[in-house]
Order: sequence, then C-alpha cells, then structure tokens
Amino acid sequence: MSSTVTEPARNATYAVEIAVGGLLFDMDGVLVSSTSGDERCWTRWAARHLSGQPFDLRRTHGRRAADTIREHFRTLDRAGMEAHLAELDALASEEQCEITAYPGARELLAGLPPYRWTVVTSASEKLMRSRLALVGIPAPSQVVAGDMVAHGKPHPECYRKGAALLSRLPEECLVIEDAPAGIRAANAAGCKVLAVATSHHEEELREADWIVARLAEIEVRIDETATLNLSFPALVRGTESVS
Repeated sequence: MSSTVTEPARNATYAVEIAVGGLLFDMDGVLVSSTSGDERCWTRWAARHLSGQPFDLRRTHGRRAADTIREHFRTLDRAGMEAHLAELDALASEEQCEITAYPGARELLAGLPPYRWTVVTSASEKLMRSRLALVGIPAPSQVVAGDMVAHGKPHPECYRKGAALLSRLPEECLVIEDAPAGIRAANAAGCKVLAVATSHHEEELREADWIVARLAEIEVRIDETATLNLSFPALVRGTESVS
C-alpha cells in the first residue's frame, strides 16, 4: 500500500519572508513525485529477499538504498551490496511511468541563478539525472547524490557538501525537504529547513523550521546582491500560535 500523503485539511497559514544565500533541494518528494514507484520497487525487492520478514516502507523514505539494505543484511560484502543496488536500479527503471515534476518545480528552478542552488539527494547520481531528465528539469552540473557520500541521511555530510558546492556556509542555506531523515540531516548540518508536505503528514515534519503544503507556493525574488528572498504561506499546526 502506498503511503503517499493525500491533501489534509489545513487549519491556518502565516506569511513568512526569509533571505538566504543558497537553496539545497532534495529530489524525490520535493522536485519529483516518485513515492508510489519507489515503494513498488522496495515491495518487489523485499518479496524477493526478505522471505516475509517485517519491512517498513516508511523507513525507505529520504534514505540511501544502501542504508536500507544494510539494515537487513548487516554482513553483506561489497559485491553483494553492488548486486542489490543494481537490482534496485533496474526495478526503478521499470517503475518510471508515474514519475512527474511537482507543479511549480520547473518554474522555480528556472528563475534561480545556477550558482545559488543544487540538488542533494539520497538517490544515486545516475537515477537522479535520469529522473530529472524524464520530467524536463535540467540537472545542476554539480550535485550531491547518495553514492557521493560516506554517510547517508540523517547524517549531515550531504548538506554540508551541498553548501560547499555553492561556496556557502550551511547556515546561509535553506534546505527544502519532504522526509524526516532529510530534515534531521539538514538540522544537523546547521541549515534552515523548509518542509513540503507531499510524502509525509505535517506532524512528521515538525522538526523543520517551516512547512508548506506545496512547492508552487514558494516565491523567490533576487536582489542586486543575488540574495534569494523567499516568501511562502507556512502551515500552522494544531494549536500552534504565531506571534
């Protein structure tokens, strides 16, 4: 069963305006809608290899495939890991049919200077570039992919590297994420975090600084210093009050 989030009722929103030096975008669940296909891949993989053992699809979200595999095969050698990753890549290629860009993704990225944003994803670089090309989003020349780091999300390595690609400190960057593991990675790196409530419910995203319902609600103005000035309607959760 897919755990893609359906649109919940919204209590209220409040206007937020922030200025940042760089934007670090997660891919799946932020720029590209792929959750259903990814979950089908993992369901097929688990059926082949786990012999009915419990398997939590939610724990695959926002994390490297290698980290999920390692949880189930702790003594797997390098050759064995590469075989599992190749199998998942093949499954992902078969499950590309429903992948689409989220509304507003192309327009938002097209208006950004190329030196002010990049993609930081748990997917492999090959899969990342394939998916972005499939939905018509030009990939940055330099990215941070899951196979480019020693430690996957929620470790902060990926977002520290992403900030460095933009020649920025982590605290100068805003991360746009959809999954708890990615939010924790961004927090640990020292970045501010804006969560998009696409693949998880709002209560699961409460570690982010702000939450928006959809990417298309984010507006960016660029001033004479190339600072990115963002405005968006942040969601107010439950009894949360805004001063």
